[in-house]
Amino acid sequence: MKLFQPMTVSKRPAIRIGLVAIWLFFVLEWVTDIWFGSRFPGYDWHAQSMSYLGQSGSPIETWVTLWGVAFTLLILLFDVAFYQTFREKTWGKIAAFALLIYGLGEGLGSGCFPINPPGTPLTFDGRMHNIFSGIGDTGIVSFPFLLMFVFPRESYRGFRRYLWVTVGIGTTMACFFLIAKYNRPDNLILDYKGVWQRIYTLNYDVMLLVVGAKMYQKAT
Repeated sequence: MKLFQPMTVSKRPAIRIGLVAIWLFFVLEWVTDIWFGSRFPGYDWHAQSMSYLGQSGSPIETWVTLWGVAFTLLILLFDVAFYQTFREKTWGKIAAFALLIYGLGEGLGSGCFPINPPGTPLTFDGRMHNIFSGIGDTGIVSFPFLLMFVFPRESYRGFRRYLWVTVGIGTTMACFFLIAKYNRPDNLILDYKGVWQRIYTLNYDVMLLVVGAKMYQKAT
């Protein structure tokens, strides 16, 4: 029994665009992180979060905002391809919506509302940044769980095991990051807050590439 309907020729261009978009997103996500850090005097990527780069008054604040726009555009292109691929399943549509939330929250939302510099009062922009970032995180964290409904256990055991590994790494890194952000313990967790966030981000970025490979298999 076929799990998915055959891909029609008319859908394949959208799939190809989506795959190019997610690979471009993956490369730019890390190239911009390195470049932004090099343009911010005194920035310590081990201990400081990515959001710190685009804080209000940052020398690269405008560039971070532009990347936020590009972030959303690339994720939306991939999301359209994902929807085209798996829309015959209800859970596929729900997963596509979660991916949309991720793109809008972590891209436009976080990029257009900079955080406050450390030690300054929380402003409207800083509050909105936290809200949009939280919404975006909700989308990407829920995405692997939704994929488990799209890909049945009996036919995709290996892929589902990988999704559980993704969930485990993501949850652990999120806990470390949140402990460092809100409780500020004077230990290893705080000293490497930026590392935890980047492992968290890389974990889900790789997951999107793996999903893209699944889409390619279906398209071909």
